[in-house]
Amino acid sequence: MKKLVILLSLIFALQAPATVFAQLEDTETVLFNAILGGVFNLVVQDGDVQTATFNTGDDYNYGISESIGVPGIDPGFTTIAMEATGNWYLQIGSPDFTPITGTGTIPIDNLGVWCEATGIHQFGTEVTCAYQTAETALGLQIANATLIDLGSGNSGGAPDNQFVLHWLMGTMQGSMNLVSMFAQLSAGQFSQGTYTTTVVLTMIEIP
Repeated sequence: MKKLVILLSLIFALQAPATVFAQLEDTETVLFNAILGGVFNLVVQDGDVQTATFNTGDDYNYGISESIGVPGIDPGFTTIAMEATGNWYLQIGSPDFTPITGTGTIPIDNLGVWCEATGIHQFGTEVTCAYQTAETALGLQIANATLIDLGSGNSGGAPDNQFVLHWLMGTMQGSMNLVSMFAQLSAGQFSQGTYTTTVVLTMIEIP
């Protein structure tokens, strides 16, 4: 009986150091920082060049658009998208048309625009717009005017914030010039010819 006890004690003594060695460990850490910067990006996806052609009496008397007149306004619409990590609003403004050939200037309020929301964000929820039909079109001004405004929250990527701007010229709708292009031409405000202007869209962050 004594020999058995001694043998077991030796076995336990030999196993103990091995068990202590297996439990050793060391730990280091890595500090990882993520910097998320703000993104505000306005992209014209299609329709960055527009051409309005007046050929007939109806064109001058009633105006033209993408669907009125032949050829009317080509293409007559501009597709835009906003990528934004915060809320925003969109302004629009343009100087009067000046001649390449011809004389005089065409007042910019002869040019009108109305908006269609084609992304996930829709008017009346995430965004707002007072100009959603041809009948309520915004007549452009030299000073900036708000075209699309903040609703419940409009941060998001291009699939969220995609819009189509539909152009009108001389249709006398909404807040556009109420005098026909024909009457303005007859009054000598401008002559036949080719005129140009640059419409500026400005996306502004809301703090």
